[in-house]
Amino acid sequence: MPSPSPLSPSASLEDGGAPAARLARHARRTRRAVVVGLGLVAGSGVLASGASASQAFPSRPDLRPPSVQVTTKARSTAPGYVFVAPKGGDEQRGPMIYDESGQLVFFQPVKPGTTVLDFKPQQYRGQPVLTWWHGKAKRGYGFGQAVIMDAAYHQIATVKAQNGYQMDFHEFTITPQGTALFLAYKPVTQDLSTVKGGEKRDLAMRNVVQEVDIATGELLLQWVMNEDIPPTESYEVVPKRDGFPYDYIHANSVNVDADGHLLISARATHTVYKVDRRTGAIIWRLGGKKSTFRMAKGTRTAWQHDAHRQLDGTITTFDNNADEPAKGRESRGLQVRIDEADKTASFVRQWTNPKAQLSPSQANMQFLPNGNVFIGWGGTATNVTEFSKGGTVRFEARFTNRAVESYRGYKAPWTGQPTSAPKLAAKRSGRGTAVRVSWNGATTVAAWRVVGGPAGGALTPRAERTRTGFETMVRSPVADETVAVEAIDAQGRTLTRSKAVEVGTEW
Repeated sequence: MPSPSPLSPSASLEDGGAPAARLARHARRTRRAVVVGLGLVAGSGVLASGASASQAFPSRPDLRPPSVQVTTKARSTAPGYVFVAPKGGDEQRGPMIYDESGQLVFFQPVKPGTTVLDFKPQQYRGQPVLTWWHGKAKRGYGFGQAVIMDAAYHQIATVKAQNGYQMDFHEFTITPQGTALFLAYKPVTQDLSTVKGGEKRDLAMRNVVQEVDIATGELLLQWVMNEDIPPTESYEVVPKRDGFPYDYIHANSVNVDADGHLLISARATHTVYKVDRRTGAIIWRLGGKKSTFRMAKGTRTAWQHDAHRQLDGTITTFDNNADEPAKGRESRGLQVRIDEADKTASFVRQWTNPKAQLSPSQANMQFLPNGNVFIGWGGTATNVTEFSKGGTVRFEARFTNRAVESYRGYKAPWTGQPTSAPKLAAKRSGRGTAVRVSWNGATTVAAWRVVGGPAGGALTPRAERTRTGFETMVRSPVADETVAVEAIDAQGRTLTRSKAVEVGTEW
């Protein structure tokens, strides 16, 4: 039996979306410097020709998010912004929002060595919020907590796992009851003698689902999946390295079904489980070796992520269709209809990239209000795509640096009104003044007004310009000593004024 060696935040190899067992298999099969399928990058990233890997703003020199390239311009898309959490490469990491032109809307960098995943808008107590997982990501597992932020970008809550577990990054779902559903993992001793390569007392990865009251931290539900799912259901191989726990389940999403019970995706068993929220009993299995349903052609998944029940009663998943790079395979968004009386699963439709894209790890699929579908490809495919219901690409974007990726990608409307003041930088420009202004996270600014005057004196309106992106350049014809800016909304109302700054000779 391998000696227990729990995965810890100090372990090497970061940010992979794949289980430790597959890392061991990769180590045996390849000597490549870049294990692209796992988000593990050695050396420099691949950049698009003539493009900058990160953005720079004179008004916010502290922000250096990865730059974004729109590869298919938006047409007939659902309204909203794109929500991602970049990781990998040398650029800053953190929760990030950008618009359909690729322009930054919001970015909050985190400290080096920290990772943010699963950044998305949700509802908490009837109000729109932003949530993400924050912590250390190692060997495809997370050690951290969830953050909840309001529309003014104030942190209003954090959520931690209970009973000695640390929250994993794969899922953080807020329920209408003000509770949070998430996953946790822990290496434990377990009987693995029923599978090839396993022993009676062997090292396995325990998969745990918890539900916690956000306001009080009270643990409401804990389901240890290993107690109900045997190793024989798995398609994963037992690792041959000491200290690598066998993660034969690898749960990666948990969401509430229409009747209040839970839908849980388990990557290593190729199965979506419906679980009784009160007792933890498995109600049915969709796919895998022990499917409750007869699976019609095109309905089976492999190494899938992100299972949801849709409003029309269908079930959607992101079907990775591989756990490592493989020729001839491609990933897809999948929609299936199940008949619980007849115990059948029928194919409804799928969404594939016209460029035949394979995502061996990570990714998600989201239904949008206008019927479109949004896919965050995760893994090596560092882009997001919006499809029409029929599969036409309506929008697509990617990070400029191909080494940068996002575990998931979402699209949704968002109104942000920060309480912090806009930031600006000003310098002499000929006989006038050039001003660069930004307001991180603000979504209601239509134009900017520059006001200026002598040092310590009254400030007078000098120039206005329509907002052009995250940072807007406004040129004033007057060579003022001091300037400030005012944010103007679409109705011409002044939202706020920045602090006055002295005009310099360079940014």
